[in-house]
Amino acid sequence: MYVYDGDSIYAPLIAVFSGLVVPESSGNETVPEVVTTSGYALLHFFSDAAYNLTGFSISYSINSCPNNCSGHGRCSTANSVAGRVYCECDEYWKGEACDIPYCRDNCGSPDHGYCDLTGEKLWSNSWQVVSAGGAVVQGGYGHSSVLDEASGCVFVHGGYKALSNNKYGLVDHMYRYHVHTKTWLILRESGLARYLHSVVLLSGTLLVFGGNTHNDTSLSNGAKCFSADFLAYDIACDEWSVLPRPGLHRDINRFGHSAVVSNG
Repeated sequence: MYVYDGDSIYAPLIAVFSGLVVPESSGNETVPEVVTTSGYALLHFFSDAAYNLTGFSISYSINSCPNNCSGHGRCSTANSVAGRVYCECDEYWKGEACDIPYCRDNCGSPDHGYCDLTGEKLWSNSWQVVSAGGAVVQGGYGHSSVLDEASGCVFVHGGYKALSNNKYGLVDHMYRYHVHTKTWLILRESGLARYLHSVVLLSGTLLVFGGNTHNDTSLSNGAKCFSADFLAYDIACDEWSVLPRPGLHRDINRFGHSAVVSNG
């Protein structure tokens, strides 16, 4: 389907549709809206004998506002040229279709805030280095982390880090990062260091499974690379406990895996 802004194929081609048309990721329309400004629109449909699909269902309106002002304004002819309609946007919305949220200077994004009018953050699609306070944490890799939306905190456990005397090894550090206050807090350790393990959050409890507990030193104390340890951390009580290992018929010792919560 070819759409021209004019009365012939020599007019500007403004849209081409082929195959399935999926909903847009944002907006009120389930399919893209096409607007012509010449007063004409030529639609040319071409098909072949190779595929028999569902075709197109098209609706149109004349002298109407784009996307019906996105539900954030109303159509008006006031002060328009030649009586053409345009969108009068509600407060905090702007754009030809009233589809752009308006916050003064975009709240100083990304350093000072984000424009949030619908309950969902409108991010700037850019990275930033957060200047955090609170406890001094140590960087590393192979740790696990999970977000607790109820408290607005990220919990980070374990990992492989630099130790004293230019040595490296496993740690059992447990950190909490508060997203809104941008502060760190050091929590209680489990006593079982590891890295490349998995963690999920379920009913206020962090469930930690597996990982690599071997630090490649003479003081490994029988630690294994492939662990089947099952630990639980109670957020409210700041307490760790060891859970029974899953009694499955096959070896489940592993590291570098992932875990998700499914239906509780």
